[in-house]
Amino acid sequence: MTDPYDTEITVLACASGLTIPVEFHAGVRANLDLLRSYGALIEGVDLSDRLEPAFRYEP
Repeated sequence: MTDPYDTEITVLACASGLTIPVEFHAGVRANLDLLRSYGALIEGVDLSDRLEPAFRYEP
C-alpha cells in the first residue's frame, strides 16, 4: 500500500517540475507539516475589516 504522504509529495513535486527521491520524503513531509502549521497560525489571526494597509517595508 502506498503512503498517502508519499503520493502527495510526488504530486506536488511533479506540479513544480521536480523529482524528489523517496529517501528525502520524510524531510519534505516534516517541512510541509511545519509550513501548514504556520499557515494555520496566520489564518487564525482575526483582523478587522477597518484596518489600514501597512506601509511599505524596507529592511
